[in-house]
Formats: sequence, C-alpha cells, structure tokens
Amino acid sequence: MSAAAKAAQLFLDFVNETGSPYHCVTACTKLLRASGFKELTESGRWSLTKGGKYFVTKGGADVMAFVVGGKFSMEDSGFSMIGAHTDSPCLRLRPNSKMSSGGMLQVGVETYGGGLWHTWFDRPLGFAGKVVTRTADGKLCEKLVRVSDPVMIIPNLAIHLQSADERKAFQINTESHLQPVLCSSGFDETEGEKVEKEEGILCRHHLALLKLIAKEAGCEPSEIVDADLCLMDAQPSNLVGVYKEFISSPRIDNQLSTWGAIQGICEFASDDSAVATAKDVAIAVSFDHEEVGSSSWTGADGATLPVWLERTMTALQVPDAAKPEMLTRSFLISADCAHGLHPNYAAKHQAEHRPSFHKGIVIKSNANQRYATTPLTAALFREVCKRCEVPVQDFVVRNDSPCGSTIGPIISSGTGVRTIDVGAPQWAMHSCRETCASSDALHMLKLSKSFYTHFRDVDNSAAKL
Repeated sequence: MSAAAKAAQLFLDFVNETGSPYHCVTACTKLLRASGFKELTESGRWSLTKGGKYFVTKGGADVMAFVVGGKFSMEDSGFSMIGAHTDSPCLRLRPNSKMSSGGMLQVGVETYGGGLWHTWFDRPLGFAGKVVTRTADGKLCEKLVRVSDPVMIIPNLAIHLQSADERKAFQINTESHLQPVLCSSGFDETEGEKVEKEEGILCRHHLALLKLIAKEAGCEPSEIVDADLCLMDAQPSNLVGVYKEFISSPRIDNQLSTWGAIQGICEFASDDSAVATAKDVAIAVSFDHEEVGSSSWTGADGATLPVWLERTMTALQVPDAAKPEMLTRSFLISADCAHGLHPNYAAKHQAEHRPSFHKGIVIKSNANQRYATTPLTAALFREVCKRCEVPVQDFVVRNDSPCGSTIGPIISSGTGVRTIDVGAPQWAMHSCRETCASSDALHMLKLSKSFYTHFRDVDNSAAKL
C-alpha cells in the first residue's frame, strides 16, 4: 500500500467515527491517548514539564493537544500552532422536533451553517451528537450518541410535479422542504404505546426517535432531558475513482485538517529525538462553530485559546513580562480546506490561481484580509514545505466572486500571532458529501509533522524587518 493510500485510510477510519463536533473531538482524544498524551482539565491545575505531551478539551467540542519541546526556553521559544475546526454545515435537531404531514412522522431540523442543502435530498441519513440524561438518583449526565443506520430521508419532489421554472431553479424553502421523514404513521410501532404522562421530552420529540436515542445512550426515553444532534450521511466514507485516488466523505471540511493536525502531532510526539531537540511548544487545536462565525463559548473568537496559551505559559513558569515576547515568536497555520479546480466549472477560478488535486497544499490569500496570509508567513510556510517535500499551490478568489474566511484572521487579530491560511484542495465544499485527493491527505499529514519539527529553525534563520 502506498503512503498516500495509508494516509487516506487513516483519515477514513477517523471520519467514519465522527458525525458531530463532539464525535470529532472524541476521535481526536482516542488518537492522543493511544500516543501517550496526558489529559488536563480546565477546572484543574496544570503541571507541565519539558518533553511532556498533553491535551485538553472544552465542552466536548474543542480540543488542544500540545508537546513541550525538550529545549523549551522562555528566551527563545514560541508556540508552533496548527488550528482547524470540528464543525461542518449540517441539519440539527430542533428543541421541539415532533411534526407530521401526509401520514408521515417527520423530524424538525434547523439548518446549521451555509450548506449546499440540495445535496441532502434522497440520501439515507443517520445522526450523531450529545444528549443530557437524568439518572435514577436525579443527577444530569452528558452522553454521546451515534446512529449510523439510515433512519431518515428527505425525499425530492418528482419532476412531473414541478413547473418548468421550478425545474430550472431548484429552489429550496429550507423551512418546509428540508424536514426529514422518520417513518409512516402506519408503521410506527410506538403509536399504540401508552405513556402515563406525556410531558417533558416526550411532548417534544416522537417516541420512535427517542427510543433510538435512548438505545444508544443506555437509558429510557423518559430519562432524556435535552439533545444536540447533527444529521449525517449514513453511507460510510470511502475511496472512489478507477484508481481509488479520491476520498468521498462527509465533513472533509474541516475534519481533514483536524485529523492532519492531530495525527501529525502524534507522529511528531513519537519521535523522541525530535521532541528532545525541539524549542517550541507544538500545538494542534480545533474549535467548534467556525461555520457560523466562531463567536461562542467554544468558538475561536472566544477566550478559549488565549486562556489555554496563558495557562501553558504560566505552568511553564514564563514571567508575565516575557509572555508577549513568546507570542511574538509564535506562528499559526490556520488549516481549512481550499477550493480545488472543478473540471466542469473551471471558469469559476481565477485564471492564474487554480489549485488542483495531487499538487499540494494551497496557500490562501486575500487582499481584503478574509485570510490572514502575509508575504512573510507565506515564505516561511513554503520553506517548511520544502523541508518535507510537500508541493505548494496558491489561491485567490476572482474579483467578481465572494471570499470565505476562517479562524485565521480571528486568532491573528486577537492574539497578535503571525498567521497563514492554508488547506488541502477539495470539491463540493459544504455539500452533504465532499471529495478530495488521497495524496493530499498525505500532504496534510507530512506538512503537520514537518512544521512541528522544523519551524523554529526556519523562523530563526529568516532576516525580518
């Protein structure tokens, strides 16, 4: 098996365990624990040592893993960070999801992020997320649930029932057209069941849905207090193409970057010599709510990262006067997928900036600061990629096209840390199912490990203004 095929399979194993930000973080912590990282808590004291490997989570939706270099010094070290996000556009369960129409039991959902909503039609759907239950002794308990079986579907409207204008436009009313079907009332096995008191959660969701959730959570339907559930494509991620060179998967944006950063820091941490000679604190961090602006308790625009960096420096006994100096030496790779050249829509790309599959990681630039890339951060990044033989491409949007953004400008402006925006190229960003190249999964992984290994040397050798 080629190195690209191995990397692709590692990502497939990772993403096939996810389905929500919570499951993404759980998949990350599974890799970290297997690599000997020690878990820290937000509510406890942090005690750190040179050469130590640690991770911390927040709300089950954020994760930061870090390795303290064996030669860490408050006079010479910084943070070498790769940042990503754990969320993806999806349909999320409403607080009151119980609805019916045309003899069908349906599940009320809310759109999350800017999804390509037409891609959710006619797909078998499962769901994943977090529920809060009440135990027998009255205590609240958070649990993860994941139903990978195809238990819902959003059927399309037949072409014969659409007008000519409707066929051309394929306009979706996200309120009335996107509500999934759970089952028919005639097949609903819970219809004849008597509930002594239909109150609380039993009034808000269909009992058939609650039974599915309760089975996964190991509780009774009546013990469920609340839930945050994300619908997901029930078809597992897989390799496609005659040479199996493409990855077809939900949530490539941005779990590919999250996986690459976490897998990369695990591989870096397993190299005792690299850790022993490292000066920086290597960090892989991923946040929730990027797809809706990052302004939340677990978003990159909150206090999470500044607090975690502050706590790290304090635990490493960095004096207050030296902390700004350490941030000045720091660097962030904001890793979020890029738009790969689409063979059927090539004109949508700016003619001189058309990143392609298999040709490397993409540097994303924008004169209006939608991306945080600068000439210096781009040059430093190119040198890191040169060290590990990862090819580099460039991307800017056309002047007549809108430009997305990332956590890069948010973190850079909030911390003052030098930042670059990069990503692996992909097709169909924000679709229910997206596509990227298996070789670019390898590129992302090689880049991450090389960055943690070589950045301090590259940065120190650069003459800056």
